[in-house]
Amino acid sequence: MNEHRVAGSGRAMFGSAEQVLGEAVGSDRLATEGLIDRTAGAFQDGYGRARDTLADLADDAPERFDDLMGRGRKLAHRADRAVRRELGDSGPLYLLAGAAALLGLGLFAAMRQRQPSSAHPRTGKATTTRAKRLTPARKRAAATA
Repeated sequence: MNEHRVAGSGRAMFGSAEQVLGEAVGSDRLATEGLIDRTAGAFQDGYGRARDTLADLADDAPERFDDLMGRGRKLAHRADRAVRRELGDSGPLYLLAGAAALLGLGLFAAMRQRQPSSAHPRTGKATTTRAKRLTPARKRAAATA
């Protein structure tokens, strides 16, 4: 528990008492100040709780990272054994070739999606029907139509 939690809890408790006292004696100003102190204390206590939680996570982070790395190594080893068992010693090569093919297919699809629907024959810049500029001749044609 850090100083923010202690101060926040105390301020919230004092604010609650101040608010109840203000309502009991009919003082709106005292009740409002109590509500403000209670709310500020609750926020300060929440800030202190968040700091405590983050400090605990930071302390546990190296151990959790080591644990996750160990699990990842075990999973990779099991996957490697399964591939070698099913595909023989050349299995990783097949997987690498498959991954390269999928990567190539993905890049091809992404490039196809980025190509403009129509391009200017000389410049290669995209031309769209929505981006046509209204020249004076087009304005006259549109007005007569």
